[in-house]
Formats: sequence, C-alpha cells, structure tokens
Amino acid sequence: MRTLFLLDWISNAPLRQVVTATTNKVECYHGFVKWLSFGGEVIAENDPDEQQKQIRYTDLLASAVILQKAIDRGRIIEDLKRAGWQITDADLASFSPYLTPGIQRLGEYRLDMNRPVEACIVEAGERWRGRSGAGAEPLPAQKAMEA
Repeated sequence: MRTLFLLDWISNAPLRQVVTATTNKVECYHGFVKWLSFGGEVIAENDPDEQQKQIRYTDLLASAVILQKAIDRGRIIEDLKRAGWQITDADLASFSPYLTPGIQRLGEYRLDMNRPVEACIVEAGERWRGRSGAGAEPLPAQKAMEA
C-alpha cells in the first residue's frame, strides 16, 4: 500500500497540490491557536484532564474569534457590494480566518450582554436543529439574554 501510494504521489501533481494546500491550512490554524493561547506552548499541568481543558478552551476561543471575523467580513463584503464593488470568488478565496492583525489579544474587553444575538448565528442554530425560523425554540444563548 505504501509503495502504491508513493508511486501515485510521485506521478500525481494534483494530489500533491491538494495535500500540500490542506496541510498548509492545518498548519495555519495551529499557528493561529498558538498565537491566541496564553501561557506559552507548554502545558504546565501534569493532569490529563487539565491538559485537555486547556486545549479545548483555546480551541473554543479560536472558534469564537474565527466566527466573529466571519461575521465582520460578511458585513464588510455586503457593504462593498451595496456600494457597487464587484466581489469575485477569487477575492473571497483569498481571505484567511487565521490572520492576526486587528485582533486585540491583550487588554480590557467590554461585553454588552444586552446586545441581540447575530441573525446569522440564530439562523445557523435553527438549521443545525433542523427547524425553520417560524416557531423555533430560542437558542440557549437567546434564553440567557432574555432572562
């Protein structure tokens, strides 16, 4: 199997391009998570549960930052389209959610807990639950904000 794969690898340039592009995306994500993580690369805890928690919390933070960046970019793209700009698929393909300029990593944050949940997040939650918009039960975040 290995020999057959290596022969395919050597003779198949598109396969090498796909694997390299995918590997680069994964490495970009790992670099982004590493940049976001606090306390350095080494997990100081010797407890596997604590190690797993730190990894999961950092992944959760990365997912939240990526989601907010996607929402912000979506708004900017819609504004540009309304202003008459032509946005191509090639333009959109050049965006990376892993770029760090513009992210305030350290400092003071103020949260508006009364701010409504973004419509795109509510719609995604409804699709995920397999419901349409009419009569759908509020997401847990919506319930918490209403309380």
